[in-house]
Amino acid sequence: MNLGTPLALALLALPASLPAQVPPPVAASHAVRASVAHAVRTALPIRVDGRLDEEAWASARPLTGFTQVTPDEGAPASEATEARILYDGEALYVGFRLHDRGHVSTRLGRRDMDLGDADWVGLVIDSYHDHRTAVSFDLNPGGVRRDETKTDAGDDNSWDAVWQGAAARDTGGWTAEYRIPFSQLRFNPAAEQTWGLQLERIIGRRKEYAVLAFTPRKERGGIATYAHLTGLRDLHAGRRLEVLPYSVAKAEYVDPHADPYRGDRELGASAGLDLKYRVTPDLALAATLNPDFGQVEVDPATINLSAYETFYQDKRPFFVEGSEIFAFGGGGLPTGGDAFYTRRIGGRSSPLAPAGDSADVPALTRILGAAKLSGKTAGGWSLGVMEALTAREHARFRLAGADSGMLVEPLANFLVARARRDLREGASSVGWLATAVNRDLSTDALRAGLRSSAYTGGMDFRHEWAGRAWAVSGFAAGTRLGGSPSALLRAQQQPDRYFQRPDAAHLRVDSAATSMSGYSGRLSIEKQAGEHWSGGADVDAISPGFETNDLGYQRRGDRLDAQAYAAYAQRKPGRTFRSYRVDGSARLEHNYAGQKIYDSYDLSSHFQTPGYWAVTLEAGGGLRALDDRLTRGGPLAIRPGNWRVSAGVDSDPRRDVTGSGAVYWQQDGGGAWSYTASLSAGLKTSPRWNLSVGPVVTRGYNPAQLLGSEADDGAAATFGRRYVFARYMQTTVSMDTRLNYTFDPSLSLEVYAQPFVSRADFGGRVSLRAARTYDFDAYSGAIAVQDFEVRSVRGNAVLRWEWRTGSTLYLAWQQSRQAAAFAADIRTLRDGPALFDSRPDNVFLLKVSYWLNP
Repeated sequence: MNLGTPLALALLALPASLPAQVPPPVAASHAVRASVAHAVRTALPIRVDGRLDEEAWASARPLTGFTQVTPDEGAPASEATEARILYDGEALYVGFRLHDRGHVSTRLGRRDMDLGDADWVGLVIDSYHDHRTAVSFDLNPGGVRRDETKTDAGDDNSWDAVWQGAAARDTGGWTAEYRIPFSQLRFNPAAEQTWGLQLERIIGRRKEYAVLAFTPRKERGGIATYAHLTGLRDLHAGRRLEVLPYSVAKAEYVDPHADPYRGDRELGASAGLDLKYRVTPDLALAATLNPDFGQVEVDPATINLSAYETFYQDKRPFFVEGSEIFAFGGGGLPTGGDAFYTRRIGGRSSPLAPAGDSADVPALTRILGAAKLSGKTAGGWSLGVMEALTAREHARFRLAGADSGMLVEPLANFLVARARRDLREGASSVGWLATAVNRDLSTDALRAGLRSSAYTGGMDFRHEWAGRAWAVSGFAAGTRLGGSPSALLRAQQQPDRYFQRPDAAHLRVDSAATSMSGYSGRLSIEKQAGEHWSGGADVDAISPGFETNDLGYQRRGDRLDAQAYAAYAQRKPGRTFRSYRVDGSARLEHNYAGQKIYDSYDLSSHFQTPGYWAVTLEAGGGLRALDDRLTRGGPLAIRPGNWRVSAGVDSDPRRDVTGSGAVYWQQDGGGAWSYTASLSAGLKTSPRWNLSVGPVVTRGYNPAQLLGSEADDGAAATFGRRYVFARYMQTTVSMDTRLNYTFDPSLSLEVYAQPFVSRADFGGRVSLRAARTYDFDAYSGAIAVQDFEVRSVRGNAVLRWEWRTGSTLYLAWQQSRQAAAFAADIRTLRDGPALFDSRPDNVFLLKVSYWLNP
């Protein structure tokens, strides 16, 4: 049943099948410019308490000469910094002496908290010395730790290594001390190592960011320009195995509604296991068995009346940690999609559900286990394979007094495999991606509703030149679905393709098809460095048959895009602005019939004042075009021209009280309009806690909200079907509230709550008069709709205690309240108290893990 594994093995075998590789040569330009730091081996003991009073530190030569990146680019750091680097047979040690003649700013918080307005010191290591990836370890004066993986595309703080860090304050400033076991780093097995190194310091009161290896912001910086760390010899990765068993106790007090199989109080317990194993110095295996992610923050509430799925970020640690190695295509797929969307694993994929309300249907699919193998070789190969297995899920239901059941989710296997070869010190790369989903469809109902298999394969590349100031990149990918004719018919008629459109000569529904294939690609060129100017252009294609939604995320196919953009930035502080940037862009979209379906022209600007206030202004619009999605499978309509404006302001983030506000307005030539107004206030009068409150109001009017369609022989102008719409007004009020309290760096409490009210008012019903128009006639047929109102409160509180190194206790409380109502009007003052009238669902969870390194 697991057809994906041979594909993964073939990708992993690819580097071994090629001639022996040697590490890419270091470019002369970088070798000359890079500063060199030297690590000293020691046999003396070091106690990590943040005080640097051990004899061993005197043997290391201090690293000094930090340079400001902001606010005064190129100037020496305003306060002196000294760093020393030692190592022994098990770990790397780094000590910082951070002189400060002013007030040392600190803030307590949970591990991986935002940098905020505190002082910080950072150690960044490119242990592969591939000039593309690195890991970072940060400390603030309160002893709060941050760790993350880094690429030039961004940072990922979901990675949690097992390491020690401590800080101490004194009359001369503060000191920081690190111990990072080699078992937590990945490096090649050479006897003598050279690593990339960056040391960073933030002085919060000045918003000063200074580094050891400085690159002017007009140049392409990042990992490729780090200093070199030498002196590392005969390193050993240490103990290869890390085991993290955990147990979970859960109590659920929920309203079962019409579910006859659930009570209002249910207790349960489970256990699981995470493990990491260093297969070779280059490759590491991570696995999870029977995972539980009850401590993860809940998704925010939304009301979605569009044809497209809402995208939610995955917050589950196993799936987001190290996910950068699977990134494909540079900026993802066209239309805002991605070839690999980890929330597909464990989510519901089947449309099957019992008839009626007296049923118990699983909301998610249980993950039996998942594993990923990833790493880099000395020859410049980056490799990653992830595989997961999800369980069969059954629904129970009661019909006419008799109990029955049905299979609603099949046993399914998910695989993603990635290989990338870095060249020219990381300035060039070429890579491959393959994904596979295979489902065991053991019933006729499953075979009718789900694809039995889904495969994606692709290649991407990137090439930088002229000191990395210019880059060209692109990708090409293909997909193939397999399944029964009914499952493939459903795929052809889904919102991302609508093959059934009656006036689309380039599309055809094949009711006998048992497979569907498609392709996608992009080619882009970019000027990514310069004193002031940057910009680029790209062309995208995504064919009608391209489909990644079994293991990726995709909003639509059948599109050809072209866009260009340019930006002017002034980074040197002036009398009026500390910095500013102006961006302009133009975008054109066509379908495969050559019909223009969208265009967009935008101008935006961002200004920062000398007092660190920020202002953003944006304006844009689009001309009249055709709309091949308004009727959701029906004929073309007109997309009216539109325009939009927005403005936002953010206060100085260094203050104890902060605030921000934004407004957005858009309108089109057909009468549609909407606005969003948001405010946010932050309070952090104590280093131990911070509070943020952010109300958002959105209101909009749509003269053509689709209700449905019906056959009508008199509707010749719309190909024998009448497409019915309603005038539609929606008002939504929500407020995100977050409270974080830190008792000490190992014990913290995080609280999140979101009250949410959304009201939909439907007006007169109309039908589309003719294809390729935006004209409507009154309608009085059978298709109807009712006004509605949804009220909810969602939130959770998580107490996290790292009770020993690598071992964590979570105590979590999750509550949700939701009710639907029909009312004449929305009155926020009335509905505020009413949010708490509905019966709450409460879930309590205790999760304890214990880290072992046998």
